[in-house]
Amino acid sequence: MSGLLRSEARKVTTTKLWWGMLLGSIAFAALGVVSQIATNGLKNNPALPLNDPVTQRAIFSSAVSGYLFSVVVGIILITTEFRHFTSRPTFLLEPRRGRVIAAKLLVASAVGLLYGFADVAVSVAITVPWLSAKGVSVGWLSNGLVIVMVGALFVIAIFAVVGVGVGVLMRSQVAAVIATLAYLFVVEPLISVIPVIKEAYRYLPGAAGGALTGVSRNQVTLLSNWQGGLMLLGWGLLFAFLGWLLTVRRDIA
Repeated sequence: MSGLLRSEARKVTTTKLWWGMLLGSIAFAALGVVSQIATNGLKNNPALPLNDPVTQRAIFSSAVSGYLFSVVVGIILITTEFRHFTSRPTFLLEPRRGRVIAAKLLVASAVGLLYGFADVAVSVAITVPWLSAKGVSVGWLSNGLVIVMVGALFVIAIFAVVGVGVGVLMRSQVAAVIATLAYLFVVEPLISVIPVIKEAYRYLPGAAGGALTGVSRNQVTLLSNWQGGLMLLGWGLLFAFLGWLLTVRRDIA
């Protein structure tokens, strides 16, 4: 297994993809934080004191915006194998395809953690000086910010696992990316506002990610932090398992 992990890690570190996507993730995280700061007090986002726990949690949790690049990286890590037919020698060298998928899941989670650390660091680098300039102290413990940032870190990491799962299941890189983004930006938000099915929303991947940070941006009651984390991880592993079932039945060579 260690050999597989080294091989998968080498596939990431020897390309420009991982750091290019990292820069994109950092940029999105920064944009999310700045947008949250800029819109505080606008219509539908009433102004609260800057030392208010809700305000500070909302701002710091915006670092999670970088998860989009994390999930796309997860998709690319596995679908590149199918797109360029490198899955053939990979599965011939390691016939136990589940081990290959497991190695990719572990490497993707490590990449996701790196992205998460970077995104959270950016949110701190932007928000702390801004609050200090306003004469406001940061309530790391009293306002629950440590929990929010740890949650954001794991959301970004786990979405990389979800990306691998979706990629294994769909195999087509373009289709997997488009379907994932369409789901996260269109399908899931629609579910959250349709009365007859909105109660199911909190169990879906995007809502589970929101639960992990403990910050809700709509009127639906989310799961608890740990429940959201387990639910999100469960979705990623479910997709990977279904993809593995299909993969072992295909003649790759």
